Amino acid sequence: LSANKLVVHKASDAKKGPLSFQGSYSFAGIEDRYFAAVALPDQPGFLVRVYSDPIHVAAENKEQPHVGVGLGGAGRLQWPVFVGPKDLDLLRQLDPKLTQIVDFGWFSFLAKPLFYALKWVNERWVHNYGWSIVLVTIAINFLLFPLKLSSLKSMRKMQALQPEIQAINEKYRGMSLRDPRRSRQNEELMELYRKHGVNPMGGCLPMLLQIPFFIAFYKVLTVAIELRGAEWLWVKDLSQPEHLPIRILPIVMVISQFVIQKMTPATTANPAQQRMMLMMPLIMGFIFYGVSSGLVLYWLTSNLVGIVQQLFIDKVLPAPKLATPITETRPAAPRKRRARK
Repeated sequence: LSANKLVVHKASDAKKGPLSFQGSYSFAGIEDRYFAAVALPDQPGFLVRVYSDPIHVAAENKEQPHVGVGLGGAGRLQWPVFVGPKDLDLLRQLDPKLTQIVDFGWFSFLAKPLFYALKWVNERWVHNYGWSIVLVTIAINFLLFPLKLSSLKSMRKMQALQPEIQAINEKYRGMSLRDPRRSRQNEELMELYRKHGVNPMGGCLPMLLQIPFFIAFYKVLTVAIELRGAEWLWVKDLSQPEHLPIRILPIVMVISQFVIQKMTPATTANPAQQRMMLMMPLIMGFIFYGVSSGLVLYWLTSNLVGIVQQLFIDKVLPAPKLATPITETRPAAPRKRRARK
């Protein structure tokens, strides 16, 4: 740690030779995903030397990098050394600066509160991190519900405008993309959206809102030692994929994604786009099949809450009445003159 900024070097950085650093460091050491060995000198200004040597692992019959850190300075040096798990509470008790070695990434402003929320629910209520993920996910979805409701209202308006949108697209069908009259098509569509107060990108909002929480959950499950080996029902480790021949959570997640996809109002009548939307659950299932069970549990819970919310919205919001398309004469293409010989 230098100037309150954590400096990290990978083992590959010292592959070609040792690296030496000297400066006002608060501590130095080595770490892996869940554990660390850190020296805490009484005074800054010591020399840090990082080296990496390959060692042969007989059981795996391959070489693995062996990383070491040497610390030195003038005179006799004495300092405490911490060797143990990267537990935030334990690190804070030793030295608050040590908590920085638990790296929650760019979304630490969201991942760290999320971790503490999971830990609080686990310690105070359910005593199981799987159920903590379920309850915290439900709370997040209900906090985001007003934004989701606004987005679904926009999608309902888009659905009601489909006949008019199709009529405008039909007017310009068959024209070249380079045809200057194509710009008129976009102007008519934007005017239609403005007239009815519709945001064409409003339907993407629920998915976009989930992305920061998805990344935050991923980082928590990656670095928090508290979730290492945490069990939930048949899942033996929430930080790892299911250890089953057929993984149940990703399959159930895909089914729930199909259900919520069918319940969500369609904002386009384009058959190709509709087919692509129907393929999305399968694509997501392929991606989620190899990720940690806790992450799949988060997304599955979000889908189930979304289904319940959609059923509620269908009762509260009336089905949209389709607008009557405005028929206009299609712009005539310029006639080609035949050259006379």
